[in-house]
Amino acid sequence: MSLQSSALQTPATDFGISGLLDGQVTGMDVLDPTEGNERTTLLEVDDEFDVKVSWQLTGAATPVVGGAWIVSLYSSNMDGVGAMTGLIAGPVAIPITGAVSPLEFEHTFKVAPPKPKEGLYKLTATINHSPIADPTKLTEMFGFAESTPVDIRNTVVESN
Repeated sequence: MSLQSSALQTPATDFGISGLLDGQVTGMDVLDPTEGNERTTLLEVDDEFDVKVSWQLTGAATPVVGGAWIVSLYSSNMDGVGAMTGLIAGPVAIPITGAVSPLEFEHTFKVAPPKPKEGLYKLTATINHSPIADPTKLTEMFGFAESTPVDIRNTVVESN
């Protein structure tokens, strides 16, 4: 529902080698915890929301992958009104333990007031690799997930 575009490149895919170490973003959902974690693209300005991103590595080299994923969530204004721009959650380090393919990962970002601002937004999660879990020391593995538009508004009447 919310994933519009994505990619995850590894050193192997960077050289056009398939089957050694491939990456794929498998999902991105905007969730409303005030509505039982329903997937949504419409949020209320005074409510927190979550963004769940999932991705995986596959291929023969997954047993030797280590380090950590460094994930961050960004927001960009689409309507010229919204003030929720730039980094809105993260960076967070997610440890990687090599194992037989597929290696599956997920992270849920929590965005709480006062960050949600009225407007129309595109959310982008970045997925970077660090051999030492340091956001300033990154390798060539990089991915992103981009959401469909998310509307945050000051709702006058809520229907059930």
